[in-house]
Amino acid sequence: MNYLGRSILAAAVVWIAFASAGYSAERATSQDIAWFKAITQRLRDGIATGDRSLWNQILAPDFVMTTEDGEVLDKQQLLADLTPLPPGFLGVEKVRGLSVRQWGDAAVVHFWLHEQENAYGQPLKTTYVETDTFQRPAGSWKMVAAQVTVVPRNLKPVRVDTRDWPALEGKYGLSGRASWPYFVFSRNGALYGGRDRKSATELIPLSPLVYYQKGSIHIMVFVRDTHGAVNEVLELHKYNEVVLDRIAKDVPR
Repeated sequence: MNYLGRSILAAAVVWIAFASAGYSAERATSQDIAWFKAITQRLRDGIATGDRSLWNQILAPDFVMTTEDGEVLDKQQLLADLTPLPPGFLGVEKVRGLSVRQWGDAAVVHFWLHEQENAYGQPLKTTYVETDTFQRPAGSWKMVAAQVTVVPRNLKPVRVDTRDWPALEGKYGLSGRASWPYFVFSRNGALYGGRDRKSATELIPLSPLVYYQKGSIHIMVFVRDTHGAVNEVLELHKYNEVVLDRIAKDVPR
């Protein structure tokens, strides 16, 4: 079993142990909550400058982290990654909505992290949601695990020629199966996609043939054949490509 598999198995065993024993989270003391809030923000304050000292103090020797990119890092790998931002980059991270669930000398800390960066004058804003697990083996809290996920947000549209949209509109489906239709149509100066007109959401243009499905993590890529006609759309979802064939050019009203 690889390192990731062992980490997942260990987490599952801990959770099953808590559940089978009938443990329920107890209310963390105000002192502990204040400590977690302060230490979580201080840890993030040190990222931009590459300050490893506090991270080295708080992380347990067997710490494991799953990053927003799916990487699994141990303590030494995370510390090695903590380097100052390069010249031309600025960054600030603010912790929001932190909550603590405690089981004796174990605690789960959940929070949102609002990150603002500036890369040579270009503003970058990202929101993460993170869950950290702590243990108190000898009177002081140590972080034993962390899980980070990026919160999706709508992308900014790129200006495209809307006169090309009729070539994209129509009914799409999985190998012609009508049980899973995907309709593309224009309405009030915007392009939409969805199972029907009522539930469809806006397709935000990233290029003339690439669109972001508003409020989701889906990217829709319209594909032209050798004659220049659009006969399919690729739905990019969770690093998979789902091919939807163009079944008809008309969309039911």
